[in-house]
Amino acid sequence: LYKSAPDRWSILQVLQHVVLSDEGMRRTESELRDHPLRDILQPGKMYHVVKDVLEKDVPVDVPHPSLNPDGQTNIEDLRSKWQNERQAMAALLESVGKEHHKCVMFSHAAAGPLTAQQMLDIALAHTDTHLRQIKRILTEIRGRPV
Repeated sequence: LYKSAPDRWSILQVLQHVVLSDEGMRRTESELRDHPLRDILQPGKMYHVVKDVLEKDVPVDVPHPSLNPDGQTNIEDLRSKWQNERQAMAALLESVGKEHHKCVMFSHAAAGPLTAQQMLDIALAHTDTHLRQIKRILTEIRGRPV
């Protein structure tokens, strides 16, 4: 698999990271769901910083070791996992009522506690960041803009 340098990710690794991140975000909701601290947590102050870093493509380390891709998963398995994860997250978010839309529901390793809206904003910025990364890799492979 093409990597522009030994310390860079391949497209497969980028995709695996996105799937791992989505799984991890949803897992934080289930961990917080019945935790007594959930009711007193406030949205993290780092939310805007993390979102800005993602939108500006600032190079940063992965915020948690579990999000590092090994590049060993095949593309069909990744596609299936991502599709399942997106469906599970959609079902979870559809269950959020008006009375909980400002409550902390998720946790991000760098941004801290997040509301559902903040999680969606971070997830979108994260996916967009890696879409741009994939386009850059494809440009390197093809030698022309995508």
